[in-house]
Amino acid sequence: MTSVNTLHLVANSGSGQGRAREVVALVRQRCREQGIVLCEYIAQRPRGLPRQIARAHRQALLDGGRVLAVGGDGTLRSVAQKLAGTQIPMAVVPTGTFNFFARNLNIPEPLEPAIELAISGQASPVDLGCVNQRVFLINASFGLYARLIRAREQHTRLFGRHRLVAIASTLLTLLRRYRAMALTLNDHRQQREVKSPMVFVGINSLQLRGIDLDVADCIHERKLAVVVMKPVTQWALFRLSLRGLLRRLRDEESLERFCAEDLRIRLDRRSTSVVLDGERMRLRGPLKFSILPNALQVIQPDGVA
Repeated sequence: MTSVNTLHLVANSGSGQGRAREVVALVRQRCREQGIVLCEYIAQRPRGLPRQIARAHRQALLDGGRVLAVGGDGTLRSVAQKLAGTQIPMAVVPTGTFNFFARNLNIPEPLEPAIELAISGQASPVDLGCVNQRVFLINASFGLYARLIRAREQHTRLFGRHRLVAIASTLLTLLRRYRAMALTLNDHRQQREVKSPMVFVGINSLQLRGIDLDVADCIHERKLAVVVMKPVTQWALFRLSLRGLLRRLRDEESLERFCAEDLRIRLDRRSTSVVLDGERMRLRGPLKFSILPNALQVIQPDGVA
């Protein structure tokens, strides 16, 4: 069991449908009981999160404390971006919808054991994905998927965050035409020209197994799992979306899959929207994907790393 003197808690107060506030109250109580100094960096809105993360990072460098990230995979990605390459330990209390990062490391989802681990657990290094100096914990994707995420953001702002809203948003978006991108892929084994409406790069074996894509073993080889969608008709897109919802993508012929140590993609445009762990951002081409080995120190149960 590790002793921690200072804990720097970072959270978006509105994340997890209010669970973040519950976590903060529980952590306060536990720190009082154990004599731990607790520093809180609470963002009232998502756009305020980067500033709070920067403050926590700066103070943790000064006092040697650990940073506790409270939120979903998007929030954790933002914290990891700042802590990557440092020796500052990142603890996690997952409050998101899927929590792929935490679940992949066997970090508990119930609040009490997650907080106990965050305070008393030991740090072990984990690999991160990277594209153009932006890290990701789960996946990076561009093309049609970025368009679907943009539409979902618009619809959920209007109708709320519900699964049915997300499904309806996806179907409505697929009704609109979307042209395939002309791409040049280079993974050091070969360079080739392809046309594709979407490219997906994953590093989380739990998610890849969940959608039944046979590239989960790439992660065990410390490689990127790459999925390139071939140009398809609108009907085929509907069918593909349905198979994805049913987690039956293993035999899908419209998806090319391969492992890559690194990947360079030249685009037919100057920049494109890339979705990193569910968050959209604009990146200039070419897109350079790689694995950052042992880039982040994460508090996790014994025997996971």
